[in-house]
This record gives sequence, structure tokens and C-alpha cells, in this order.
Amino acid sequence: MVELIKSAHKRGVIANVLHALFNVAYVVTVAGLVVLLPDTPWPAFILVLVAKWRIIAVRPRHWWANILSNLPDTLFGLGIVILMWLSAALLIQIILAVLYMAWLIVLKPQHHRRWVMMQAGVSQAIALIALFSVSHFLPVWAVVGMVFVVGFSTARQVVLQYDEKYSSFLALIWGLILAEIGFVAWHWAIAYQITSTLQIPQFAIIAAVLGLAAERGYVAWQDDKQISWSEVGLTAVFAAAVIVMLLFFFSGLFDATTL
Repeated sequence: MVELIKSAHKRGVIANVLHALFNVAYVVTVAGLVVLLPDTPWPAFILVLVAKWRIIAVRPRHWWANILSNLPDTLFGLGIVILMWLSAALLIQIILAVLYMAWLIVLKPQHHRRWVMMQAGVSQAIALIALFSVSHFLPVWAVVGMVFVVGFSTARQVVLQYDEKYSSFLALIWGLILAEIGFVAWHWAIAYQITSTLQIPQFAIIAAVLGLAAERGYVAWQDDKQISWSEVGLTAVFAAAVIVMLLFFFSGLFDATTL
């Protein structure tokens, strides 16, 4: 029995190593496509989508559920590709590739509630940063629609961690909230210069702090069906302070640049 346990443990270690190596090779291939084909991100996009082949490797009635559950991961991958493509600096592309590896090897395999919520937050941030980095190439309806998809998919991932009867409805509400703000942000797009080739859109920051406040409120409600100031007050003040500072002090007059 002891030998059997040791053998199973050994197979587990080997499987983890192979999984990590496969993901490293996959990310290197994605990054290689972006670097070798700098004029278009489509080959890398296609590879990210093809890597999700297991979504449809089941009976068709399960496809929609698989698509929804895999959306945050897919959006993160597509977002990384966009940011790699926009960046002309090899160092930034390498950093983004390492971030993608960390997502696939460290963060994505985690199933604890706290880690899953972190996955949703990171996916939303990367997807919105990438989307609003190219929003000036897209019509407003396309941007608003994609913002809704990002908000819905990440919120759904959060509420599914609880025994929530109205999970889809709550996810729809969050998607609509972000879409409405995204409509305004498309017309008044502000970004903060990080490097010569990388900018952080103001909308992505606002969405992140609003999402943090909403998540704290939802968790407090799930705990005892009440939301007290002691549970959400600090987060609410922090979110409000960040948003006020961004809107009134960093609204394009100082360090921000209009996309």
C-alpha cells in the first residue's frame, strides 16, 4: 500500500512537471507568433482559441456551459496577446509572456474560493486593459458589447463560488454596469503611460476598484444576509477615493494621455 501511494505521488509530480512544461511551450509559441508576425495578432489569437478545443470535445448540450466557464481564461489569453502585439519592446513582451505562464501554471489550477476570485479580478483587469488599448480602432457598440461580456463572465465566476440562486442575474447586472461605464469611457478614454508602449486605461482601474467593493459587499451579504459598515466601509472609502482622484486630478490634464 505504501509503495502504491508513493507511485501515485510520483505520477502526480511527473504530471505536474509535464503540465508546466507544456504550458511554457504553449506560451513561448504564442509569444513567438506575436514577435515573428508583428503586423497581425490573428495567428496568436487563433492559437489561443484552438488551445480551448476541449470546450467542444463533449456533447453539444455541454458546449454553452463550457464556453461560459472558460471565458475568463480565454479573455485573459486574448488580452495578453493584444498587449504583446501593441508592445514593440521585447522586454515588455517577455514580461507579459512570464505573466501568462504564471497564470496558467500557478493561478489557473487553483480552485479555492479566494484564488478563483483573484482569477476573476485579474482576468477582468487584463481584458479591459487590452480592450481599451485598441478601443479607438473599434465602434462604440463593439466595445460596449465586449465590456459586457468581460463583466458578465468574471462576475459569474465569482458568484458561482457561493450557493447563489440568481447567479446569472447578478452577473448580468455587473456586466450591464460595466457596459454603461464603458460607453462613457469610450467617448472619454484616458490612459496612464507606464512605458513608451504600454498604457493603463483609466476605465480598467475604475472597474477594478468597483469590482473589489462589489465583491466585498456580496461576500458580506452571503455571510449573514447583512452588510455592515465594518465589513465594507474601508473598501468602499478606498474605492471612492481612487475614483475621485482619477476623475478630478488625473483626468487627462496631467500624466494621462487621451487614447
